[in-house]
Amino acid sequence: MVEEGISKETMISRRYPEREFRSMLRFYAILIAVFAIFIFIFTNVIIGVQVNGSSMYPTLYGGVLDSDGTYKGGDRLFVCAWDTPERGDIIVFHHPKGKDTELIKRVIALPGDTIYADYGVLYRKEKGEEEFSVVPESYLGEVWTRDTHIEETTVPEGMLFVMGDNRNNSEDSRKFGFVPQENVIGVVTDWSLRWKDILSKIFGFFNR
Repeated sequence: MVEEGISKETMISRRYPEREFRSMLRFYAILIAVFAIFIFIFTNVIIGVQVNGSSMYPTLYGGVLDSDGTYKGGDRLFVCAWDTPERGDIIVFHHPKGKDTELIKRVIALPGDTIYADYGVLYRKEKGEEEFSVVPESYLGEVWTRDTHIEETTVPEGMLFVMGDNRNNSEDSRKFGFVPQENVIGVVTDWSLRWKDILSKIFGFFNR
């Protein structure tokens, strides 16, 4: 005889308590798996970075140099470690000279491309092409007046040529040479570039 007011499901759970235990175990296992996947993605695939310094200005804001020698308030972005860098992409990479630091620059040329610059005008002949063409650089914030001459050079296999958008104040391939592709941490995602102002405000609020 079924007791009044007690559902059939309750009676079953009382009779077979191991079923409820297994159900709860499955729930927590799924929860842990989802959390683990989330952590993996946001530490190995989609990686958060903060811009420090002015080498990518005006495209990216690098914050203000504090009295302790660190930058505060730079743009927050996400890079994708699984993306392959293309011309014009902004990438984050380990310093090619072995310094314990990461840099953020724009990819100017890929393996097999040939480039040169004269009087602040950049020319590129992409791999397989016969003629040079002017690289359109609408992202530059001011006239390029420092280190404006680059000898004609072809990017070796496995390497990248990078420069900052703030050409007059950027340590880049003009100084340290090519960047090994294996040094690349990730490519800045388009969506984080579009929403960098909002991302910077959100992460800046939590870091107060």
